[in-house]
Amino acid sequence: MDDLSGHLRTVMRITFFFLSLCFIGWALYPEQKPLFGGLVLGAAASLVNAFHLSWKVQRIGANAAAKGAKRNNLGFLTRACIGLLAVVVATRYFSFSVYGTVAGLFVAQLATLILGFRSKGRSAARHSSDERGENN
Repeated sequence: MDDLSGHLRTVMRITFFFLSLCFIGWALYPEQKPLFGGLVLGAAASLVNAFHLSWKVQRIGANAAAKGAKRNNLGFLTRACIGLLAVVVATRYFSFSVYGTVAGLFVAQLATLILGFRSKGRSAARHSSDERGENN
């Protein structure tokens, strides 16, 4: 990834758009409040996980550039605990749906995946094999 902060900013915008759709759904369908509340809480935790992973990747990159000690830990346990904390808060304090919360945990990751595919497709279209005139 050449532009990690740009991709993260786009993931943040997509997640905020998803959150706004969830809040609209919460307002229009009050009987589905547990589901939409779980989606909101899960998407917020997903965004926190995306920011945490970005921070860790930047730290590892800076450490590798500075020829520091080799440390290849991306903090899976921390990100798993953030997801578990979201589920516990959703069920214990707000009575939100566990299924909605778990589904919301995938929002930022799906946005990242879609952006990666889109970015890969655009770079492949720009860099064709006959760029230097070899196939003429």
